[in-house]
Amino acid sequence: MSVSNNQHVALTGLSTREYEHSLDKITLDALRKVPILPKLIELVETPTSMVTRYSMLGSDLRITERQFPSLYRIFRKACETLEVPEPLLYVSTDPQLNAFTACSDKPIIKIYSYLLDILDDDEIMFVLGHELSHIKSEHLVYSVLGELLSTGALRIIVSTIPGLSVLYTPAEISLNYAYYQWMRAAEYTCDRGGFLACQNFEASCRALMKLAGYSKRFANEISLDEFFAQAKDFHGENEAALGKVQQVLLSFGQTHPWGVLRVRELMKFRDDGDYGKILRREMQLAEPAPAPEAAPSALASAASALSNVKFSNPFKKS
Repeated sequence: MSVSNNQHVALTGLSTREYEHSLDKITLDALRKVPILPKLIELVETPTSMVTRYSMLGSDLRITERQFPSLYRIFRKACETLEVPEPLLYVSTDPQLNAFTACSDKPIIKIYSYLLDILDDDEIMFVLGHELSHIKSEHLVYSVLGELLSTGALRIIVSTIPGLSVLYTPAEISLNYAYYQWMRAAEYTCDRGGFLACQNFEASCRALMKLAGYSKRFANEISLDEFFAQAKDFHGENEAALGKVQQVLLSFGQTHPWGVLRVRELMKFRDDGDYGKILRREMQLAEPAPAPEAAPSALASAASALSNVKFSNPFKKS
């Protein structure tokens, strides 16, 4: 289904609970139990958002109705479909296959031009819907920690606060583990949101496939069926050969799940019926109510009433 298709369904009153991945909730609950977390978020959220906002405003291209209007229309459609207030959208020329969302107080989405150049409209819709889902699910309150953890900047910031560095050092390992576990699980939720935004399963999976690996030179030889087969093969190998310890070691520090896992989880969302249930609900809401029976005209009503009246004959002898 194309984003321009008139049958595209706006998801009125959609709650994140309707499509939230179970691992998202479980791992977020675990992350919230890290004692030092609230203080760290309070410490870094405001200054980090300010730096990010000014950096994008000064160095990237802001998308509006007059700046890349075709891209803006796709973006606007995604916002309307998921019922997310329109954030700022920027495009960067950095050669990355990436997009991200930042600033929980005033959200901003940034997408890289290299990614735009290899995606069709529905695939772009999936990516933008994915990012909008981070906003809808309020992930940005916690995601600010990600870059600071990965670069070591958080340790530097904490070391300048008297008393806090003593608490941070023993909590760092548990914070890292809990944070990255949640961050990967949150991606599953947002992949579902991207699918709900574009409402095209194959386009959603093609976008994930291109993020996993892509070549402009061999673009005409890429096969979604082979990627599906790879996801099934990985599932078999994963169950047979990898224990929990190996899985943790292989994924430790990873901000996103492996591409084949993301496709497999999206298949489950579709095949288990949760996706269809959401769309069916909206389609039923959108169906026009049956027209009421036409009210009879005044003349017809009067004629009907008169036909039931019994007149007595005044000339008839009793």
